[in-house]
Amino acid sequence: MVNPIQFAVNYSREAAWLYRAGQIPLDRFKCPAWPDLISSAQEDGAVYVHFPLLVGTGQGHPINTETQGPPDWGIIEALMAETATPWVNVHLGPRPEDHPELAGYDRHTQVARITDALIRDLEPLVARFGEHRVVGENIFEYFGGHLRPAVFPEVLGRVLEETGCGLLLDLSHARLAAHDLGLDPYAYVSSLPTDRIREIHVTGIQRFGPQWVARLQDAQVSVASVTRVAGQWIDHLPMTPQDWRFFAWAMERIRRGQWRLPEIVAFEYGGVGKIFGALTIPEVLAYQVPRLYTMVHQGGF
Repeated sequence: MVNPIQFAVNYSREAAWLYRAGQIPLDRFKCPAWPDLISSAQEDGAVYVHFPLLVGTGQGHPINTETQGPPDWGIIEALMAETATPWVNVHLGPRPEDHPELAGYDRHTQVARITDALIRDLEPLVARFGEHRVVGENIFEYFGGHLRPAVFPEVLGRVLEETGCGLLLDLSHARLAAHDLGLDPYAYVSSLPTDRIREIHVTGIQRFGPQWVARLQDAQVSVASVTRVAGQWIDHLPMTPQDWRFFAWAMERIRRGQWRLPEIVAFEYGGVGKIFGALTIPEVLAYQVPRLYTMVHQGGF
């Protein structure tokens, strides 16, 4: 049987060069919603778009986190059509500044209000595109940047069930969320609505130590951005032995039919812009991308 999963890699100059040179295999590049970059990436291979959309503010619509305003649906629809991007992704990530009124409320009240806010923001998106063309991505607290109730499995389960949306399961976000909650990561991920998986993201998780800090400093990344992540456990880094074990476990759940079969698995290491560009190491891509590709495409479905 032909493997129905597509394997994608974050677009970067380094990944594009390795792909053109035949050193890494992939089915698609994953690109931010930047029209000029997308046009350039399409010269190297097939692409799909990952949109900077967030829900949970309670405003009744998603927001574009790059502009902090409502999305331009015309641009989004044009990019989807141009690249055959199968769905609109949104981050299920309400922030403290979106809900200052929740400070001091009990868990039950916070869960109820965050759940309602997420559903309220998703409803117009589902009405526009249809539930099968919307996927919600799980997040982690990101050092206080997102509200904790959004990572609770019962919140994610109810939001996706009531809206009909699919799950973009970010394995690294889930593991970091489990760490924030003091839970076993395998048990936490298993408690998520894995029957709704449409896409999976995988990266390495490492403590952001001096070697990574130095790369950002050399790229003249702002001091505030460097300080925020220095010393923290963070994703979007090369795979480590623990990461390989966790990903192998996840793929085994899929092969056994315990989780829904994803249509895309994306390796989110590397990229463009100051931060992601500074962290992109060609040798890492050259070794880790073929290994991931083999794990995704080794059959058994």
